[in-house]
Amino acid sequence: MSTEDKTEPEQERVRAALTDWWTDQSHAEMEACVPKAVEYGSTDLAVIGRAQGRLMGRHDLTHEEATEMGIYFYLIGKLARWEDAIIHGRRVSDDTLHDASVYIKMQQRNRAVGGWPFAPKEDS
Repeated sequence: MSTEDKTEPEQERVRAALTDWWTDQSHAEMEACVPKAVEYGSTDLAVIGRAQGRLMGRHDLTHEEATEMGIYFYLIGKLARWEDAIIHGRRVSDDTLHDASVYIKMQQRNRAVGGWPFAPKEDS
């Protein structure tokens, strides 16, 4: 039996384990996030992003760019909590890790469609 034959089952076991975990994890995060996305809306993301832009002298941000900056603002807050946990010898909470992963997914969606959860409707 060659070395390749011995590693192939192990590689498949790793692929299957990661695929199953990632699918389950993504589904759980989606189930927790979607109701909050519907409840909260997204106005705050662009408002915060535009305020950050003004502080940097950027008055030309698109809705997508402003939303990205708003998401980044919230993500930095989560990363700051993680940093504080490390500084104080604690592990960051699972809730903070969950929230950080959701903000990344929100940004991926923002990039995909031009906003969160959608691009704003254009005026007719």
